[in-house]
Amino acid sequence: MIRFIRQKAGLLAIRRNRRLYRRTRKVYNLKSAQSIGIVFDATRQEDFDAVLAMYQRIASPEKTVQVVGYIHGKEIPASYLFKKDFFLFHRKMLNWYRKPVDEDVARFIRTPFHILIDLSLQDRFCLRFIIGSCPASFKVGRYLHGKNDYDLMISLEESDDLPFFISQVEHYLETINRPELLPNIII
Repeated sequence: MIRFIRQKAGLLAIRRNRRLYRRTRKVYNLKSAQSIGIVFDATRQEDFDAVLAMYQRIASPEKTVQVVGYIHGKEIPASYLFKKDFFLFHRKMLNWYRKPVDEDVARFIRTPFHILIDLSLQDRFCLRFIIGSCPASFKVGRYLHGKNDYDLMISLEESDDLPFFISQVEHYLETINRPELLPNIII
């Protein structure tokens, strides 16, 4: 019963934030986007390392990339600290219905990214809150049944891991909306 009330209160908060932060939908690719936000579950060190490697590949002086990671624990590991453009939060930084209350996360949510990438492989409400509340123009994530906030979804098998998912996201975001890759089509 408490879980149901918590979930309903969280979904109500997401709807309220959607009204506050209207978004204009537009398709961007990695070449055309000037601001990219990444959201992921940073509980496992391997996942953190994979997202850090992705960040290093796509970040450039003319492109703003910010990363928010959730740690399903009570503290942030020392090896995660002091990474540029990485904002991390943990269970103690969530309110009673699992909304992140950290100021860095709140600033991230208000940022109108060109692309917002959800790299979480598990359903965590605190990450869904960030995705649902952010006014990003183009939202990318894994395929989910039912209603969701993504403009582009990538289907994964149960056995697929985060590095594979990242490679698929990068592949599709490099090829989508690129007319120069289609030389035989008259535009």
